Amino acid sequence: MATIKLSSKGQIAIPKAIRDRLGLKKDMALEISVERSLILLKPLRDGAWLGLEGSLKGTSVLEDLEAEHRQEIERDD
Repeated sequence: MATIKLSSKGQIAIPKAIRDRLGLKKDMALEISVERSLILLKPLRDGAWLGLEGSLKGTSVLEDLEAEHRQEIERDD
């Protein structure tokens, strides 16, 4: 077990032994969640989603799917 301190900006450093054990690399994305009083960090191994970040900004995915569905119904009739 390791003890770490929270910086004034709310940042932490994951000890090198833990990074090495889990294969954590620079710029790797981690998912953070809270369960009861525990803070959980989960490495996101597949970075493919990173290129999609922000790509749906300003669009309504639900509206687009509904419109596509209506077009399929019209096409089938």
